[in-house]
Amino acid sequence: MKTFEIKRILVPTDFSETGMLAIEHAAYLARLNKAHLYLLHVVESFEYAFSEYEPEIIIKDLEGVQDAVTEKLEKLAASLGNQYGITVSPVVSNGQPALGISDKVKDENIDLIIMGTHGAKGFEELIIGSNAHKVVNISPCPVITVQSSAKNIGFTNIVMPIDNSAHSRQKVDYVIKLAKLYGSKIHILGLLESLEEKEEKKFNIKLDAVESIIKDTELPYVRKLVTGHNTAAEAMKYSEEVNADLLVIMTDHESHLSGAFLGALAKQVVNHSKVPVMSIRPKEGPFLTYQEIL
Repeated sequence: MKTFEIKRILVPTDFSETGMLAIEHAAYLARLNKAHLYLLHVVESFEYAFSEYEPEIIIKDLEGVQDAVTEKLEKLAASLGNQYGITVSPVVSNGQPALGISDKVKDENIDLIIMGTHGAKGFEELIIGSNAHKVVNISPCPVITVQSSAKNIGFTNIVMPIDNSAHSRQKVDYVIKLAKLYGSKIHILGLLESLEEKEEKKFNIKLDAVESIIKDTELPYVRKLVTGHNTAAEAMKYSEEVNADLLVIMTDHESHLSGAFLGALAKQVVNHSKVPVMSIRPKEGPFLTYQEIL
């Protein structure tokens, strides 16, 4: 497997609290890894204002909006560059946010996306999902999503769930890379739906292999096996119990073989985890298109 490198980091931002928090996380990581940081704001092309007194549709001055956003991003980029000693490029585009982000990833060969998420609830979560979840599903590179509760910058406790899927161990290289950068403790979290003796024995062989790889790095680690039908809930619960700074999962594509983090469960993690989540697309398997996610 190709080694995970972090040379180009993309932060899509809407200047919200979580958007600015994602920028802090990204700038810190860019300094640690001497990476190039890209700040992206996507101006939605079809933004309308309605008035009950003036029922006609008023189309926003998109050119004016882009100029204002560009000025704001340029000032922010200059400030981050001076503060962290990194190269920061501000980028403004228009269109649909998830598609604009996906295009930028391809254009600049981005290695990692870090973005804030406001989550999604009720009907929006059931039918549409958050922009963050859409990006997670269409991005060819890993995506780290942060909620407003992720105030601590840096990842010193990383939870790495391992299940019975063929792709689950692909997390290991990514986790080791980040753990070495941050000096993190790795939590190997085995996830099984039930503790049948035969299944547990086979699964522990898999965990032994993962533990052996981590042990060879001389990074601090612990190992735990838990059971539960909702693997997403179990992973989030454990992450909070150990005060984790990062929870690393594979995207929904993993579910084709294992059922783990299937559909709504993966969305549940991205939308509701109080701990930052790193979502990784498996190296093999079908890719979802932007239209399929919408």
